[in-house]
Amino acid sequence: MGKRNWKHLGTSDRKRAWFAAAASFAAVAGALTLAPGSAQADTTGDHCVYNVTRDELTCSDTAEAALTADAVGIQATSTLVRLYDDANYGTAGGTFTLTVDGGYTCSAAYTPVEFNVTNLAAAGWSNRASSARTYNSCDVKLFDGSTTTGTSSTWIDNLANLNTAAGGWANRAGSFQVS
Repeated sequence: MGKRNWKHLGTSDRKRAWFAAAASFAAVAGALTLAPGSAQADTTGDHCVYNVTRDELTCSDTAEAALTADAVGIQATSTLVRLYDDANYGTAGGTFTLTVDGGYTCSAAYTPVEFNVTNLAAAGWSNRASSARTYNSCDVKLFDGSTTTGTSSTWIDNLANLNTAAGGWANRAGSFQVS
């Protein structure tokens, strides 16, 4: 299990001033970036949790262990999105989970976007997601390019097989938005 500051994953928030104040990682132009090629050797395991509040990536051998390591010392974290390397929410190939510290519920509207994860490659997750599950009233929109560019999916709540989404989205996402 390892922890690392992963600024290239990127986040932006549109809600509550308290969240921006609590986030010690104030973003220039709303997105955080990690220099390409940063060593991923510091993180091990196929199950990764990216905490946007702390701008921190934690990976482990199981999804539960990664979530537990992410929550160390925190009273509560909220899971927003989990991407699965396998269809039908299979965990054998790995998972990528997006969390925030404290209680959080996404808004009912798709705009403005609440969070951007601008480069899944920084966590070894570009073109891997085959299914997606969202939590706390959030939805996810996948993009085939990094920095939320290129073709995008529709907003997805829960989808066991991303290939069934219009345009076929299994193993295609390079970045995503949450709202």
